[in-house]
Amino acid sequence: MSDIREPEYAEQLAHETPDDYLRRREFLQRAALTAGLASGLATVLSSDVLVAEAARKQTQIPLPSPRNMPIDTFVVLMMENRSFDHYLGWLPHADGRQAGLKYPDKQGKLHSTHALAPDFQGCAFNDPDHSFKGGREQLNNGKMNGFRRSGDNDDFALGYYHEQDLPFIPHAARAFTTYDRFFCSILASTFPNREYMHAAQSYGKVDNSYPEVGFKNQGFPDTTIFAALKKKGIDGRYYFVDEPAAALWGAPGVARSAHVEEYYSRAAAGTLPALSFVDPSFANESGGTSGDEHPHGDVRAGQAYMSDVVHAFMESPQWKRGVLFIVYDEWGGFFDHVRPPRVPDIRMNRDINKDFGQMGFRIPAVAVSPWVKRGYVHHGIFGFESILKMIEYRFGVGPLTTRDAYAHNIARSFDFKSKPRLEPPALPTAPMVVSQPCGTPRDSAAVARPKPHDMTVLRTSGYLDRLGLDYRPATPATMFREPTKIEALLRAST
Repeated sequence: MSDIREPEYAEQLAHETPDDYLRRREFLQRAALTAGLASGLATVLSSDVLVAEAARKQTQIPLPSPRNMPIDTFVVLMMENRSFDHYLGWLPHADGRQAGLKYPDKQGKLHSTHALAPDFQGCAFNDPDHSFKGGREQLNNGKMNGFRRSGDNDDFALGYYHEQDLPFIPHAARAFTTYDRFFCSILASTFPNREYMHAAQSYGKVDNSYPEVGFKNQGFPDTTIFAALKKKGIDGRYYFVDEPAAALWGAPGVARSAHVEEYYSRAAAGTLPALSFVDPSFANESGGTSGDEHPHGDVRAGQAYMSDVVHAFMESPQWKRGVLFIVYDEWGGFFDHVRPPRVPDIRMNRDINKDFGQMGFRIPAVAVSPWVKRGYVHHGIFGFESILKMIEYRFGVGPLTTRDAYAHNIARSFDFKSKPRLEPPALPTAPMVVSQPCGTPRDSAAVARPKPHDMTVLRTSGYLDRLGLDYRPATPATMFREPTKIEALLRAST
């Protein structure tokens, strides 16, 4: 009865008769409601329908058949902890808001949104609350007014950056297709969202905790997109700088992992695998010297890393038949004005405090490809599972869970009818920035630093050692294509 049991039939309908597919999808959801087969789906439909109509025409665009889809190289670069309004609320034609918003604190006093530059780290502020519980306080039953009063949030959570403040992603957003309805997959922190990116589920986790059963030896069961592709004989690779998120899946995750230098070299040689996930440096976020854009690292350092990863892709021979998605794992506790939807999920629940189908707030998301429209804003509802859906469609892989089975295929945002724009746009190379540690004299008023990133426990617990992975700290030589430039900056700053 369902698309989940018959993914090949669902995709056949999606390709041959998209209107029939969408009508069947809606029918199945409504039928499940009537039969009582989808607990909590009534709330899913009510919120989903509110936003789906505005993007209906965009998501009904027919797709080429999988074998005729002119994309066979997928890259996903996932940075950390920024919301759409916070970073891209200024973008023309997007549903963004920055100045003029007010949010109450715990005492009811109103605080205004404000520009953050020239502060690119926020060392004097708390790391905004981006927990499962805190996200629901910020959502506040759809009122979207809790960003100043959840957890220990202060005015940092209401800050934003203008176009001229960020050295790379604004240029990418103006040059390619940007999504103003791209939500992180779960209203929770880093680990659950990264797990959704890999596996369309978080294995019941709502925080940055580790697999309880067998964590010392094996991690989560390998039900990832990488494992699904491997069964089809299709290669995939996970690239990292210092602490690999793929290790959460134990030995299989480590086996498909490599340092980002391999990504640069294979991109240049035109030998990237069909799927590449690329992660930044996670170490020492709390100290201010990480490269992932998570507070309190300098966002410009993360932008420089992003610039290198994207330029390597655009200069690759595989550019002509590829796509690179720039995404952020979650909103980081920063304000956003658009209410996220509730969607079908393997762990959906009527109670929002138990519902894994409650998506998180919007994040910056850009598709870099010759097959997307230039300078375009797409309003369709997407999440990390939408990227998985496109990969599954292209390579004939069935859905991993309920989540990606019912997701909108982000391929529908591509422009396959027009000739590809094979000449990459002249995006600037983001300047290299030497991030300064928090707690220096210039930060004499700095708050107490939060604990290190939970990814660090992979190393400090001895888990990576047991899996045979040698830890290397992040250095210019292990992060950038031209490390000598960074090393020169470091020498000049000491």
